[in-house]
Amino acid sequence: MAKKKKDPFAEEIEYEIVSKSEMKRDMIKLQEMGERIVALPRKKAMELPLSEMMKAAVREADRVGKNEAMRRHMQYIGRLIRSEDIEAVQDALDLLDPSTEAYGRVTGQQEQWRTRLITDPTALNDFIEMFPQVDRQNLRTLIRNASKEMSTEPPKAGSNYKNLFKAIKEQYNAKED
Repeated sequence: MAKKKKDPFAEEIEYEIVSKSEMKRDMIKLQEMGERIVALPRKKAMELPLSEMMKAAVREADRVGKNEAMRRHMQYIGRLIRSEDIEAVQDALDLLDPSTEAYGRVTGQQEQWRTRLITDPTALNDFIEMFPQVDRQNLRTLIRNASKEMSTEPPKAGSNYKNLFKAIKEQYNAKED
């Protein structure tokens, strides 16, 4: 980790000494983040909170050849990403990666909403309060059809059950924007 040292000539000024190896490790992490962004489908990559220059570099990665040219382009993306809001980009990437805790947390909330909407008639008002831009009529239809599917013996999660989840997920995505 970086060590904090005090300047012997000015008692109130503190500065960090960062080793060259630590700086390289940090730059490699940023370059790997850039590789994750380039690996995403273009539509999802363009939805990330990136500057226009960074988005242009991500689009350019499609045209760059493989091997050495791609390696140099990834280094360029790694350089560009230094000027981005790294925490915001990392949070957005985590929401897209099913192996992360953030993705699991949000998906769990969405599944809880689906269950509440099917079982509790008053939950629709709470959902509309939280997401006022929702298409109420379509949501009511999805809830009604999904609850019919789940009332069969044995309960079967059919297409309406899945479509209700998709509608909830769309509202979460729209709220993030």
